[in-house]
Amino acid sequence: MAVIYGSSGSERHLLSKYPKEVRAMNYIPYVQQMYQEQLQKDAGLFAFLRRWDKSRRLKKFEENKNNPLYAGANGERVLQKLSELPDDWHILCNLRITLPFAARYSGYRNLRSAQMDFVTVSKKGVFLIEIKNWSERFTKNYEGFSPYEQTDRAGRVLWITLKPFLNDMRVTNVLLSIGNTISYNQKYMSVLVTSLEKINHFLENRQYRMTENDVWIAVHTLKQYVE
Repeated sequence: MAVIYGSSGSERHLLSKYPKEVRAMNYIPYVQQMYQEQLQKDAGLFAFLRRWDKSRRLKKFEENKNNPLYAGANGERVLQKLSELPDDWHILCNLRITLPFAARYSGYRNLRSAQMDFVTVSKKGVFLIEIKNWSERFTKNYEGFSPYEQTDRAGRVLWITLKPFLNDMRVTNVLLSIGNTISYNQKYMSVLVTSLEKINHFLENRQYRMTENDVWIAVHTLKQYVE
């Protein structure tokens, strides 16, 4: 079993968008039902504010029903899958790295920080894994960075962070599509795409790149960035 550092942050990000009573994913349907029942019971002249408040909170459930973060909570499934890797693999979860300077990306100095779902380290190398459960339509219509660019930018931040400590440092950027709805994009040749079912096979079948000492250096450098 692989060594795990931290936990998947997707669920925490999603829960922060719900009313405070939702303390875990399995609370969502029960809290939603509770608000609906309370809304039906509230009546009378002075119940207007209570009903308005309940309606406002119920709206959050509808707003987040199709939120990509809801699918992103599948990070726990990914972590469970990655934990099945051999015990000489290290899985770092939910990292946030801020560089001490703005790095150059696509010709501009516009790269300063990145949030990373998972980083795996073994003698097979360092892998940046970005999880997405987006539909093809959502990916095309999303106005922010595409999944490919998000993965590529995070991989660059990771490489810059490790390069001073490791010679000939390479980071493999992996975009993990939960629903197999995202395909390889030639525009981002450094971003490899795989699925939950294939991720472990993908990782274990890479060539050896690092020594045990390299692995130790990489893990101990990155542990401080686990949230």
